[in-house]
Amino acid sequence: MPIGVEDEYLVVGGWREVSLVDVLGHVSFTLWLSGCNLKCPWCSNCDLAKGLMGKRVRISEIVERVKEAETFVDYFHVTGGEPTLQLEALKTLFSKLRGETGLLLSFDTNGTLPSAVGELSKYAEHVAIDIKAPLGNPALYARVAGVEKEAGVELVERVKSSIEVAAASAHFLELRTTLVPGLLSCREVIQIAKEDLTSIHKTGGRLVYVLQQFVPYEGVKGDYARVPPTPYEYLENCAKEVARFLRDSRFEVYFRTLEAGAKRVA
Repeated sequence: MPIGVEDEYLVVGGWREVSLVDVLGHVSFTLWLSGCNLKCPWCSNCDLAKGLMGKRVRISEIVERVKEAETFVDYFHVTGGEPTLQLEALKTLFSKLRGETGLLLSFDTNGTLPSAVGELSKYAEHVAIDIKAPLGNPALYARVAGVEKEAGVELVERVKSSIEVAAASAHFLELRTTLVPGLLSCREVIQIAKEDLTSIHKTGGRLVYVLQQFVPYEGVKGDYARVPPTPYEYLENCAKEVARFLRDSRFEVYFRTLEAGAKRVA
């Protein structure tokens, strides 16, 4: 059955009752959903993104599992894959959790479906959006996302729209970029800071930019499984440069590594 046809089920790759890494500064119950509409060659959940992992799970079962862990977490967080592909079922889940728990709600998205981001942002206190490359470079964005070059222009416009929608709705907006060796360098990240982040308008709430370390986890397939992790020092120095460009903005700048977790740049 195609994803999203029924709103009583979600196609789930798994969950973690207590996660310290998915919502910056908070503990979350994290749910992974199956399927993605991009083909990032460096994806850390390749089989999940391709829909090769996952099973249909009743929303009522997920709610009960979350309620069991509620005492230990601050947020319920959904990631993937790409969770907005299962919009109607996810809206049902968020609505039930809003009514039956006291948890804050969160989701992570690639921003390719701005209308879905808008609908889900009405429920969520925290929204995380991936900015995979400079939005002013559609060809590079397409390459990093693993799609045809011709799709780049529409892709970046969709991501821009998603950021605008989330900035207007979410109390806590987190934007993320992964520095993948040989694919995305600090030079491109600085371009994101100078050209894309400074144009974001958000009234109230928290605004965060996180530079992420690429790590060839077990879920990475193909050539990128043999690429070494982004060096810690390189990521830290890049984050400091980005912070200098954003010093007059409302952005908090962090870098996230396997070695040290998320650290804020002063």
